[in-house]
Amino acid sequence: MNNITDVIDVLQEAAIFRNIDAKRLKLVAYLGQTLEYHVGERLFERGDEGDAVFVVLDGEVEVIVPTAAGEAPVAVLGKYEIFGEMGVFSGQARSAAIQAKTKATVLRLEKTALLGLLQEFPDVALDVIKVLAKRLDATNQQLAAARIS
Repeated sequence: MNNITDVIDVLQEAAIFRNIDAKRLKLVAYLGQTLEYHVGERLFERGDEGDAVFVVLDGEVEVIVPTAAGEAPVAVLGKYEIFGEMGVFSGQARSAAIQAKTKATVLRLEKTALLGLLQEFPDVALDVIKVLAKRLDATNQQLAAARIS
């Protein structure tokens, strides 16, 4: 991401920010921190504090969880997708690690900034709930498939 305008353009396409006007998204972009990661680099580890949410601005990241056979990727998140919201809302430690699958650029938004945004724009909370519901549904389908095989 070369400039703030590029970040705003991506945020406008992200599910949770679609209903926020460009002026306010500019504030979100300034409140956040743009970070770049190389392939294989960890953004955070399972057990870390859930102190921020992230939006993928470019590239892909993998959700990594422990299994009996070692760590395994369970999902790939790409441009416009958010992650880290579960730790922010639950107040619990991160339940998974996140690792760059490709070179990735993300926007890191502190918990306090996100919560302030949700207070100002209640519709954003509904969009976050939709994202969480879709992820829960995908997890339920994966669990059902694992039981069948």
